[in-house]
Amino acid sequence: MVERVRRNRTGLQNRKFRKEQVWEVVKDPQVYAIALIQLLLTIPSGGLGAFNNIIVKSFGFTTWQTQLLQMVSGVVQLTAMLSAVWIEKRYKQTIFIMMASVVPTIAGVVVLLTVPFSHDKRVGLLFAYYIMIAYWGCAGLALSIVTRNVAGQTKKSVVIACNFVFWAVGNAIGPQTFRSKDAPRYFPALAAVLGCFVLLEVVLLSLRTWYITENKRRDRKIEQGEVAADTAFAHSFEDITDRENPNFRYVY
Repeated sequence: MVERVRRNRTGLQNRKFRKEQVWEVVKDPQVYAIALIQLLLTIPSGGLGAFNNIIVKSFGFTTWQTQLLQMVSGVVQLTAMLSAVWIEKRYKQTIFIMMASVVPTIAGVVVLLTVPFSHDKRVGLLFAYYIMIAYWGCAGLALSIVTRNVAGQTKKSVVIACNFVFWAVGNAIGPQTFRSKDAPRYFPALAAVLGCFVLLEVVLLSLRTWYITENKRRDRKIEQGEVAADTAFAHSFEDITDRENPNFRYVY
């Protein structure tokens, strides 16, 4: 079972706390990108999760209809997450798939911002609300970036802890953007949601570019003979970080 993860080069569990790995977290650009991804995902999800019933009811549905229609939201969310994982497994393009899953969300938010909430438009508004949920495909794959691209047990523990901090902060901020005086359109809150997802696309593309650049830089070192290629994965189980291991390659 352990041998199956040798190619990941992310090491095995080590109970020794390494201060130098904590310092590396501070200097690692990908850590800030990962934290931003978590924040930009949870601010919208925190707000939409708390006010989704109110938003759907504002389209012109009754309370009972709203409760029934929310059952579909769970199906859409589960479908988005499973589909994203399946597509990623087949095409091996994690960040591109994350970006693609956010596109329907941006389109849905734009519709809610531009189309008046009225009874005769409630079906179209409901469809826009449902496609907004597609971003959960991105949320699921975001966790895989940490597990596959961060090596070193202390470093990985600190990065995961930071992730949870930003997750909590995002969920705390999100509901505060929905103010009662903005009901039923909640225009400022939806504008904030749109801004988060647009910025998320920028961060994802920047992170992918950084991964590609870093992988190419390491390949050049091996080609020029500065570093020996570890084709046998001899150092895969050592407690060294992704930046310390010249043979580590980022997955994107």
